[in-house]
Amino acid sequence: MERTPNSSLIPQLCLLLSVLSGVLLGVVTFRYLHHEEVATQSHIAQALDQIRDHYVEDIDEDTLAQGAIDGMLGQLDNYSVLLDASQFAQLRQESEGAFSGVGIEIERRDDTFEIIALISDSPAFHAGIKTGDRLQAVDDMPTANLDMNQLISLVKGEPGTAVKLTLLRENFPQALNIRVVRSQLTVASATVRRLEDGVVHARLTKFQQRTADELASALTRLNNDSPVRGLILDLRNNPGGLLSSAIAVADLFLQRGVIVTTRKRRGKSAQQHFRATLGDILPGRPIAVLINGGSASAAEVVAAALRDHRRATIVGARSFGKGSVQTLMPTLGLRQTIKLTTAEYFSPQGLAINNVGVDPDVLIKEASAAANTDLWLDAAIAALKHMDLGVEQRLSGTD
Repeated sequence: MERTPNSSLIPQLCLLLSVLSGVLLGVVTFRYLHHEEVATQSHIAQALDQIRDHYVEDIDEDTLAQGAIDGMLGQLDNYSVLLDASQFAQLRQESEGAFSGVGIEIERRDDTFEIIALISDSPAFHAGIKTGDRLQAVDDMPTANLDMNQLISLVKGEPGTAVKLTLLRENFPQALNIRVVRSQLTVASATVRRLEDGVVHARLTKFQQRTADELASALTRLNNDSPVRGLILDLRNNPGGLLSSAIAVADLFLQRGVIVTTRKRRGKSAQQHFRATLGDILPGRPIAVLINGGSASAAEVVAAALRDHRRATIVGARSFGKGSVQTLMPTLGLRQTIKLTTAEYFSPQGLAINNVGVDPDVLIKEASAAANTDLWLDAAIAALKHMDLGVEQRLSGTD
């Protein structure tokens, strides 16, 4: 006898078939749209399976995962790296102004490690190391095949220990071997002093958590003692630091408008604008900003913001050109942290900084600075006089 379905079940069956069709369609659509992502994950999984099944020795899979992440980050840029616990702690210490090392800032350029900045009064400074030197070896170990993390771990170490740096210097026919003794470095990020005619010279060595507060406090104190008639903001050999600190420093001298825009590669919808708040700490007083090839990252943000708002004259040489944002991201399970490039900086007028740098209004040749760095300071003082010391300047209000 032929059985027929209960008529009361037919609507339910139809609904179930409809839901199943929708789910299947969704799965097919997802796989179609994410085919490339699924394929990539499949390749990684296949490689892992082959290593598990056929490698001659047992290997810790956390080590494999770390190596895979290192390899992926190494394909991106020179600033995206995987930090272990000690490297992460070192990064935090540097943002607070205390760390152990020789006092150099290193970046990778054209497949070589270049020294882009020196901390004043550091072991490297007193040893005669210069900005622009290329690091060929550390304790006789060539740097050519090292990544940034490996290089940093070789250069840094316990205070009182020595390290030999082999350097290539322009116009020197042979490599230089320089022995440097590491020390505990505590860096005040803002050093402020009064010059003649009411001019104040403020050197910022790095953008740390309290840099803006240190600078504002020093300027307020000096201004209360005797009016500040002009400011030289010295960002030479400042390798950068915290973006939030750079924004706070620029905001000290701006009344309104965009300070910096960060833009992700996904397009304009991913833009973020950081704006100035009311209150110029030196209203109407002229500012000259000193930059050179060692001025990078956050230092370039400040210089570009004050330039675009016509709040300062830029004096010196073209800056380094590191206009990218790095974000710290914890990795689940590995107890490590990814420092990943997530965006790029753009000036208030929308000008790129990354791989471009900031050009000065008053150009000084690097060679003249090497002979006598006071020439740069003299040029900055001359720029202030040209702007008419003590005469209120009109802000552009770039928005």
